[in-house]
Amino acid sequence: MNILVTNDDGIDSRGLWALAKAMSRVGQVTIIAPDKERSGVGSCLSFRSDINIKEVASSIPGILAYAVDGTPGDCVMLGLNRMSEGKVDLVVSGINPGPNIGRDIQYSGTVMATLQGYYGKIPSIAVSLFPEKSDENLEYDFAAEVAEKLALNIKNGKLQINYILNVNVPNIPKDRIKGILVTRTADTGYVKPSRVQGEKVMRYTLVPDYARISGSGEDTDIWAINAGYISISPLRFEVNHHEVFPPVTACIQEIENEFFVNTHGRKK
Repeated sequence: MNILVTNDDGIDSRGLWALAKAMSRVGQVTIIAPDKERSGVGSCLSFRSDINIKEVASSIPGILAYAVDGTPGDCVMLGLNRMSEGKVDLVVSGINPGPNIGRDIQYSGTVMATLQGYYGKIPSIAVSLFPEKSDENLEYDFAAEVAEKLALNIKNGKLQINYILNVNVPNIPKDRIKGILVTRTADTGYVKPSRVQGEKVMRYTLVPDYARISGSGEDTDIWAINAGYISISPLRFEVNHHEVFPPVTACIQEIENEFFVNTHGRKK
């Protein structure tokens, strides 16, 4: 099994290498990650820009690693089309040092890195770690083991997916984790603007607000990790709103007829 590992936190991220080590027990791993942190870029690609790729020393025998001066999306696109030897069977992104939950996944570099795999009908997993406090030490090994179990089940055919698995693991001891829940993404988020007073200008920065991770339904990702469960949300990205096609079509046909009557004196 050929596995492409990436992230949005950069090639030196501890979470990336913990994930790569776990994936190496499942298959042949290639790491292609940004050369620096690229958090919050979503599915952004570097159009009309040169992208530099540099092989870097790997701390894990048998794994090739590359740093890319682009986005997570660039990394996966390059990996799928140019750099990985043979067919890529699985794309795994992470481990992110913070949750990717609710509506905030839409601009998550960790989650959206897997979008290129999804579009290529390649099973894809995004993995994030949820600390109880913003300044606590992060332990990546258990989250990596969770990803490893999912990858093994994809490899042996028990889990056949054509979607993205968004995985969030609480950063607590294993004996405190209550279990694993399959969840939907909540319709709220946890990122907020924080005001920073400068000498001449008023500045804002986007920061996690862990106090906001509450108040969601018990079937949601936010509720699950807040309650001490591992959250796994199957995602798909279908942009068409099929249910409203009939009423929108009816209205547009009326507009079309009025337009052609007014401009050409006749109905189409």
